[in-house]
Amino acid sequence: MTLLSQEFKQYSKAMAKINVYGSTLDTLDTKEYKITLIENRYTRNDQKLFSRNPQEVTTKTITARQYACYITSIGFFKDRVYKNYTPVGYIPTRLTCINPDRTLKIVRTFKIDYNETK
Repeated sequence: MTLLSQEFKQYSKAMAKINVYGSTLDTLDTKEYKITLIENRYTRNDQKLFSRNPQEVTTKTITARQYACYITSIGFFKDRVYKNYTPVGYIPTRLTCINPDRTLKIVRTFKIDYNETK
């Protein structure tokens, strides 16, 4: 089993700009943390503005590898990044992207919590 820090080593400079390091990914990869992805999709209304309420909301639990894939795609898709304090540090917790024809906006929110093992 390879560590996430080794798997995403070629993205280390890009991830360092947003305060995510290999050690952060390795920490998230343990069973101590649970990552929940909340994905909201907004479409444009008649006034050329995005709707206030999302048309579609999806919630799912993702792995640390999937989180790393979202983070490494920021440079390619030009997502807007919002960081917040989490149990593993000050890392990206929300990504916002708009498709090229400006008809769809997707807001992805990551919630990182301790895994409750009782």
